Amino acid sequence: MNISEQQLNNMMSAVTTALQPLIRALPVTPVEWADQNYYLPKESSYGEGEWKTLPFQIAIMNSMGNDQIRTVNLIKSARVGYTKMLLGVAGYFIEHKSRNSLLFQPTDSAAEDFMKSHVEATIRDVPCLKKTFSLAGT
Repeated sequence: MNISEQQLNNMMSAVTTALQPLIRALPVTPVEWADQNYYLPKESSYGEGEWKTLPFQIAIMNSMGNDQIRTVNLIKSARVGYTKMLLGVAGYFIEHKSRNSLLFQPTDSAAEDFMKSHVEATIRDVPCLKKTFSLAGT
């Protein structure tokens, strides 16, 4: 049986397309994901730009994103980047691990403010999240 080069290319293309859903990204930690993908929006940050995890944030973020850790208790001061860590880990769950995430606020108005000032800006400024949410129709 003789197969032409064109037929072979078509077959390889079809097999590649069929196998695409089985391809998974290499595992990364929440810190690695945030350092590669997360971006600080100008509306909700002291400084707009790429996220760089600070040394004291590494264990916190990796604990938040660890499947073996169910609860993370944290005593913190103000202005340590806690909200940004939460959003970075939520982005990691949504984009890298393909999981749903839910963040609570104490009141409806606080939730609306949080959505407008933090979540919407994050989705807009982090390309992989923007792509994920555009595919979801939001």
